[in-house]
Formats: sequence, C-alpha cells, structure tokens
Amino acid sequence: MPRQRTIATLLVSLLLLSGCLSDETSENPEIEDCSTIIGDSCESEDTIADEGISEREISISGEGYCDNTNPDHCLLPFPSSVFLEPASDTRTGFRLDISGEAVPDSASAPTEDFHMLDSKDGHSPSTQIFTTFSTLPDISGLASQDSIPSSSLPEHNSLMLNMDTGQIVEHWVEISARTQEDEPTLVHLRTLRGLDHNTQYAVAFRNLTDWSGDPIEPFPGFKALRDESITDNQQLESARTGYEVMFSSLSEVGYERKDLTSAWWFHTASTQSIVGDIISMRNNATQLLGDNGIGCNVTSVTENYGGDNTTLRRISGTITTPHYLQSNYPPTAMTRSEDGTPRFNFMTEVVFTVTIPKSAADASQPAPLLVLGHGFMGDGQGMVSALRGPTNDSGFATIGTDFKGWSSDGDFGAITFGLMNPNYLQHQSERLQQSIINHLAMITTIKGVCSDLPEFYQNGINLVDTTDINYMGVSLGGNRGPSLLSLIPAIDRGVLWVGGSSFSLQVERSTQYTQFEELFASPLAYESTLDRSILISLMQSMWDTTEAETYLPFIDGGMDGELHPYEILYIISMNDAQVTTLSADRASRTSGIPVLSNSTYHPYGLDVTEAPVSGSAIVYFDGGFPAVPSGNIQGPMEYHSLAHNQVLGYDPAVDLATEFLLSGQITDTCSGECYFEGTW
Repeated sequence: MPRQRTIATLLVSLLLLSGCLSDETSENPEIEDCSTIIGDSCESEDTIADEGISEREISISGEGYCDNTNPDHCLLPFPSSVFLEPASDTRTGFRLDISGEAVPDSASAPTEDFHMLDSKDGHSPSTQIFTTFSTLPDISGLASQDSIPSSSLPEHNSLMLNMDTGQIVEHWVEISARTQEDEPTLVHLRTLRGLDHNTQYAVAFRNLTDWSGDPIEPFPGFKALRDESITDNQQLESARTGYEVMFSSLSEVGYERKDLTSAWWFHTASTQSIVGDIISMRNNATQLLGDNGIGCNVTSVTENYGGDNTTLRRISGTITTPHYLQSNYPPTAMTRSEDGTPRFNFMTEVVFTVTIPKSAADASQPAPLLVLGHGFMGDGQGMVSALRGPTNDSGFATIGTDFKGWSSDGDFGAITFGLMNPNYLQHQSERLQQSIINHLAMITTIKGVCSDLPEFYQNGINLVDTTDINYMGVSLGGNRGPSLLSLIPAIDRGVLWVGGSSFSLQVERSTQYTQFEELFASPLAYESTLDRSILISLMQSMWDTTEAETYLPFIDGGMDGELHPYEILYIISMNDAQVTTLSADRASRTSGIPVLSNSTYHPYGLDVTEAPVSGSAIVYFDGGFPAVPSGNIQGPMEYHSLAHNQVLGYDPAVDLATEFLLSGQITDTCSGECYFEGTW
C-alpha cells in the first residue's frame, strides 16, 4: 500500500482509538466539537475525509498519450517505456505505441500514427537518449567525450543500466548545442555503441545541481513515482509498476530513489522486428530472381568515357528487378499484405552503370568487379564515372546503381516534402529498403545472365570478372555498406570510406543537414528546435532496417542464416564535417573490430592491433583539417568537403583499400602514423 494512504489510515485509526471521535467533550476549552487534532488545528470528521483524499492524491496534468513524468514535451524523456504496450505475440513482450497525437504537428499538416513505428517491438537500439530538467544542470562533474571511464564509477551522477544483466553502460553527457530562448534545453546521454537488441535499459540522473549550485527539483510527475505519492493521473499510475522494478534495479547498483533527479526505462526492439520486413523482401526477391537473375538491357555505351584514357568504356543499362513499393516515384508507400508484411507488386527496370578500366584492356586481363556505393543525394552512374581514374589505377571494373531514398532520383523533393508532412518520411524509409533489393537484383543478374555481355569484351576477352564481387562505399555508401554486405551473400568484403553508424547522431552534426534545415525550421514546418530534435530521433526507428548499426553486431557469425558474416575496412578522416568521427567510433565499437596501431587516433574502448590484419579493422587518417564543433551542431560550410573528400586521393589510403579488396589483408601503407597534408 502506498505510503500516503498508509499514513492517512493510521491517523484515522489512532483517533478512533483515542476517543477523539466520540460524543464526549474535550477537556481542552479551546477546542469544541473536536474530531481530530492534526498539528495545531482542529478539524471535523468531514474535513478528515477530504484531507485524506487530498493528501494522498496529487494532481498532475497531462495527456494520456504522453509521458507525464516530464511536462516539457509529450515525448520526453526519450525513449520511454510509456510508449510500449504489452504484447504477447512479440519477442520482447512489447509493441511500440506512439500515437500521432504525441508526435508534434508541422505547420503544414497534422501528424498521424506511423505504421513503421507501431510495427516494432521496442525502441531503436541506435536511439538518441535525452531529457530536460526544471533548470539547466551543471554537467561539469559528469562524463564527457574526454572522460568516458568516469561514467562507470560508483560516485558518478548519471547512469545507464542494462536491467537484464545489471551491467553499467559507459556513456557521456552533453548539453544540446541546439536550443532557443523560449524552450528548455535537451540534455543528451550518449552511448558509445549501439545498444543490445531486445534488452531493457534504465537511465538515471541523481543529485543534480544547476550552475548556481542549487539542487534541481524533479518534475512533479516523476517525483510522485519516486516518492510513492498517489496522483490523479492515470498514465502515471499505470506506469508505477514498471517504475518500481526500475527503482529496485537502480538501488542494486547504489542509485537510491530518494537521490534521483530523473530516471526512466525503455526496451529495445528485437533484431527480428527490425529486419523482418527486409529479410522477407530479400527472400522473396531471391526466389523471383533465381540463381542468375531475370535479365538486363544495355541502353548506351561510351568509349573512352571522359576522354582521359582511364576508361575503356562506360556501359549503362537497366536490370529487371522485383518491386515492392506502390510506385517507382517518391514519395510512395510499401505494398503490404493483410498481415503488414511487404508484398511483391511488379517487376521494374532499375538503372545500372559499368566502367571497364583501360588498364584491364592494356593487360588483356579481366578486372575484378567492384560495387560502388555513392554519397548523399548522389547516384550510381555519377559514382562509377567519378572514380574511373582511381579504379583504373587499382585495376577494378566497377558497377553501381542508386541508393533510392537518398539519391538524386527524386528523393530531394520527397524529403523536403516530408519535412513539412512527416507522415511521408516513413515512405522514404521504405524506399531505402527497396534499394537493397535493387542492389540484390543488380549483383545477381550481373553474376548470372548478364555476366557475358558483348559490351564486356575486347579482342575476344571478357574484361569484367564477376566471379568474386566486393563492395566499396563512400560517405552514405559507407553508411549503407553493412546492410548490403549482411543481406546479400554474393558480396562479403567491403571498404567503407568516411562512413559511420547511427544516422540520427550524424544528422545534427553534418554540414549535409544545412541544405534541409532552413526548410525544416521554417514557418511551414517546425519552428521549434525541440520538436525537430525529437522528430529526427523518432526517425531512427524507421531508418533502422538499413542502418549500419543494426547489422554490425553480426559481422562475424551472421544470424540464423538470414544475416551473413562479412569483413570491412573503415577508412576515416579526422575532423570530417559531413560524417562525424563520433559515428565512426560508434560503428567500430558496435562491430567490435580493432583500430590499427598506426592510426592517428585510437578511440576509447577499441582494441589496438598491429598490421597486417586478416579480417576487419578501422584506420583513422589525419590531414590537419580545422576542428569541427564538438557538440550536436554542424560546422561552417567551408569545411564541408575538406576532410571528407581529400582522404580519397591520398595514396596510402587508396593502397590500403586496394590491398584489402584484392587480398583481404589490412597492411601498413602509411610507414608510420597515417598523417597527410590536407589543403584548406
């Protein structure tokens, strides 16, 4: 029985026993018709009943579809157990349930329920974690990017706890660099890697003070749960049982409830919930394509493309591909069966481009085929065309298609439209899944029925060797690599240039965000900084199906024959303004790969290894570029392409990638630490 109810009952019982409620007159002449004495006052029996109810029931306002432990925003703290409903038919025992009413409306359109959220059985393992406080806390005593080990010390005042194992999770804390005067400021708890799938976590802050040294008061809703005070808020009362379990778990690691300024819990989604749709599509498409694909059609051939004698010829065409969306043009939704699973809709033709290097023709030797992954808002043809010089030097034939969803093929307009009406953003995420199928069809077909095209021949020799295809992605292509490598067994080795993981972590720190932010923050969309940050974080659950962090934990052994093992080499450039180095750190820690000892930077938590290495590793190059902001805000646009692009032309980095793709060996190509002289 809650404490306040117990106290009220004891008071009434004691008074009855003492006879104060009898018909006898009190001997105290100053008290007439005394019913009880509470403190120095005398009150009637009716007042006792009223006082008992008032004392044990605190009034807390808030909507039933919100988390009422934090009045600053319906979706704070994030992510929260409040948005999980019990479900007996899921692996986690939960189903994500975020009402469209809880999601902020744009100025252009009301937000409806997101079916891509409601289909998950927990929150994203790549989620952003944040909350606000009644006043801005002094976090100088909490772990920062530079003092991560302190987060696991017993005296530390922020905590992330794996409630399933009792293990304290290392982290760091930062105050959001994105705020506006009329809004509270987000405080982020940053994990070092992707969270475990299908796992329950607690987040807690204790004994926080503001910058003046004054204690920060908990919000009333959380305080009522912490102090076992009964409220008139149905949402809070329904959350009480789960919070009691959390308080008990926190106490076991020394976090007593009386000291807590804020705490909450959540549960991550299962792997099957995250990848179920794409595996269903992949398996169905594999059956439709067969072992050799359906067919291709060559539409153009350009000899000596670019006129620089690096390319024998560039070949463009289309690949017949199973299509699961309602239309070829964005924004468009997935075609789904009655049970919600993706359903094959029609066959379509997807563009592809192949370049044959001049070096292969000169040597009269077939060149190994390399799938190239393009950058943000790019396209496959542009990628294979732009890298014709380096791949000619390395001796690779290349092939590429578009990453639909983040490509130049109509996606810019679809995304900008989605910023004003976020209901369409889930269709963009579904289009990203279709792009996996497009790559599967391209690779299956080019290894099969289209491996012997007449256009591949020169002097009677087929110059495109499709027997062992590998992958190389740049920027977005680096981000997308793990999903392709894990889902498509025909490719099992990849070089990931300037990539990382956790797209929602990258967005606010990227100069690429600049081109969208003006519209996103406009009176047509979301003028609230808080709303924008929360929407980006919500999107992570939609992006997870093609998110690198989903697949990196399975790099070694795969998963039940549905996800396949693979090898990767991350090549990272320090002070990258497009893809933050922090996201590369997350990717490497999530996968468990080591960092090469000759790297210019060794992230905390990674094993350091000497070259040569067989398997996977990460290497950080440093061109001496200007520092980017340390917080969640993008740097100036003049930094946009500096570190991000120039490492691609540094010979030791190119040699490192080439050697890995050809032999699987990661060698020391830097002759010491991997510094180079950048231009800026």
